[in-house]
Amino acid sequence: MAFWGMWFQRTLRRHFHTGLMKGAEQVRPWTGDGQGRMTQPLILYATHGSWWDAALSIVLSVPVLGLRSYGMMEYRQLARYKFFRQVGMFSVIREDARSAMHSLRYAADLLRDTGRSLWMFPQGTLVHQEHRPIVCEPGIALLTKSIGDVWLCPVAYRYEMLREQRGEIRVLFGTPHREQWSPDRSVRALVQDCTHRLTVLADEVRHDAMHEQRDGYDVFLRGPLSMEQRFDRILGRTPSR
Repeated sequence: MAFWGMWFQRTLRRHFHTGLMKGAEQVRPWTGDGQGRMTQPLILYATHGSWWDAALSIVLSVPVLGLRSYGMMEYRQLARYKFFRQVGMFSVIREDARSAMHSLRYAADLLRDTGRSLWMFPQGTLVHQEHRPIVCEPGIALLTKSIGDVWLCPVAYRYEMLREQRGEIRVLFGTPHREQWSPDRSVRALVQDCTHRLTVLADEVRHDAMHEQRDGYDVFLRGPLSMEQRFDRILGRTPSR
């Protein structure tokens, strides 16, 4: 796990100029330095607008935050990129109800009564980051129901190409909300709630990116200097912005 975390971190550094993160303190109780404080698991449900999302989740989990995490991944992607299995990813076949329920039961057994975490992409497949409305599938609610007592945390990913030769990553963590399943709770209502929370968060990180807002964001990744920065450094000039 540690090897692949570092490998994907190096890969992201080669392809992106900067990685910015905001709100990560909200999941601190589940991280390495906070382990033991939480006896309920955490499901991190994220937007899914890029192939990089799985790699980014691994980097956030292992070298950045220190989460004991697993991940659910669409079976076609996992079949194509089998190395993701080595970092705790397992497949879900959305089109096959029986297989999908098997994957959800497997995930519930991994998480129940632990401080572990699980990454989910509840949109079910890759969807362009600008596409609205965001639509979550019922898997996240069915998993919550199966576990019984779990915290859910929305996470919005954003990728930008603006002022640098390489792209910028933004990660925005929402506020975790605890779900203790009861007979008066419905799958549909929870799906709608998660959809709303994820949409609000995706719109917020888009607003921050469009306005180049960095207040509250921490740098978790730095890539190589761009061609312009190298040239400015050789000439001893202050880079333009």
